[in-house]
Amino acid sequence: MKSIQEKITLLTTIAILMVAAIAGGTAILTLRQAGDYDSAQILNLTCQTEANSINRSLLDTEEAVNILADYAVERLFSVEKLANDDTYRDSYTVQLGNLFSNIAENVPGIVSYYVRYNPEIMPSTSGVFYRRDTKNDDFFYEEPTDISTYDEDDIEHVGWWYIPVRSGEPTWMDPYHNANIDMELISYIVPLYENGVLIGIAGMDIDFYDLVNRVKDIKCYDTGYACLIDSQGKIIYNPNFESGTTLEDMKINGILAFENDSNGVEPLSYTMGGVKKQLAYRTLSNDMRLVITAPKSEIMYMSNRLVKSVIVSTIIVLLIFLFITIMVSRRITKPLKSLAHVAREINDGKLEVTFPKETKDEVGDLTHAMEKMVHHLKHHIDDLNSLAYHDSLTGVKNKTAYDDAASKLDMQKGEKEYGIVVFDANNLKRINDTYGHERGNIYLQNACRLTCRIFKGSPVFRIGGDEFVVILQGDDYDNCYKLLRDFDVEAERHNLETENEWEKINIAKGMVKYDPETDSNVESVFKRADARMYVAKQKMKLAEMG
Repeated sequence: MKSIQEKITLLTTIAILMVAAIAGGTAILTLRQAGDYDSAQILNLTCQTEANSINRSLLDTEEAVNILADYAVERLFSVEKLANDDTYRDSYTVQLGNLFSNIAENVPGIVSYYVRYNPEIMPSTSGVFYRRDTKNDDFFYEEPTDISTYDEDDIEHVGWWYIPVRSGEPTWMDPYHNANIDMELISYIVPLYENGVLIGIAGMDIDFYDLVNRVKDIKCYDTGYACLIDSQGKIIYNPNFESGTTLEDMKINGILAFENDSNGVEPLSYTMGGVKKQLAYRTLSNDMRLVITAPKSEIMYMSNRLVKSVIVSTIIVLLIFLFITIMVSRRITKPLKSLAHVAREINDGKLEVTFPKETKDEVGDLTHAMEKMVHHLKHHIDDLNSLAYHDSLTGVKNKTAYDDAASKLDMQKGEKEYGIVVFDANNLKRINDTYGHERGNIYLQNACRLTCRIFKGSPVFRIGGDEFVVILQGDDYDNCYKLLRDFDVEAERHNLETENEWEKINIAKGMVKYDPETDSNVESVFKRADARMYVAKQKMKLAEMG
């Protein structure tokens, strides 16, 4: 007959085995789930960050050409005068060239810019064309290409004219070889119309290999890399494949589709050459896809390492527990059960858990390890959320947070009542160049601080280097015009109390309210507000010149 001690020992041993299995399995499952989530977040965040960096250059190019296009149409006296009066056309061209020159100097990465007139109503070489050999050289004038001497399908010589003219709207051209200047380019071109009549085009060119070099510099894990593809998955640039290679040619196992703007929350999985991989992609402003891919073994390395560590630790602890069961069975049963309960809570997604009091044995070590694991998980998740949704310089929400807010507004059902104010800090580049970036940062922080103080009931976003957006809501929406006046009064008072240019607040702004009759989404409201801001900015510039 077995003694009570033997029964207790047997029962405790069985309990220890069960608890160890539950605790270890739960911990492994939790680590695996957390590792999968963190790996997906890291891959997506890396891709989003790099795409945002490239998009800033592309959007700067779009903005520059759009400004020139608006100015060209606004300043035109008439199409007939432009077509028939050589003197007026020369003067008009000089005005456009001077403005474009000033704009182009402030747009990084541009290798050429131009305004060309419609050869059907004006000379086929009329317009201006400036270029440089590299982005670090000075622009120089070059005789414009004679459009009439080339066939419409000659992409290398006149594709920059016929492709946007045929589309009738602003166009990003796919990478192509420009035989006129012997360079590989991507171009943003805007057709110019007055009362439905084609005047010409305005455009800027970016050295495609400059973009390729930026993609080459993107690092991801040990052997991961970045590449560029189109919406069908055809290679534009890939360090391992020729341009034009299709998904079928790469012999990929797995379903990959790139029609959407991004891969969503979960990375896309596939197998190539017997290696399991994952990728994340984001659509750039010119409709190319930036793809970042890496072997799954590298992506999951830390997670797998933690799982192995937990397995080894669990086995060691289990052996020790079995060895000392007779002496400490009662002592270790309770903390193990408590620890199993905590592990289950973590597995259910609850990270705000209370761990049992640490003991000076392996149970205490395991408890401490899990506490550190939970602490690191919470800290890492908090860091990722902060990086993803806040601007580090000003402390306000960033472009990602704005896109998320805009998406939620667009999905909102029923009546909507909101407005958008677009702010643009004037002369930021001059302040950076003259006083240094630290004082340029102070300039932005002062502007952001006043914006947050005036519109304290509405979210403030920094969506660009010198651009802020406020989504008006609640009382701010009702009192928007008063708040705009308060903003001007406070800015003027602040400027009277400061002497240095970098301490002052010099902001152009534009505000509109959502109108369901004209606005299909938040982007439509933003564009109207941005247009008003641009008008205000031009007036301020004219006032400064006056």
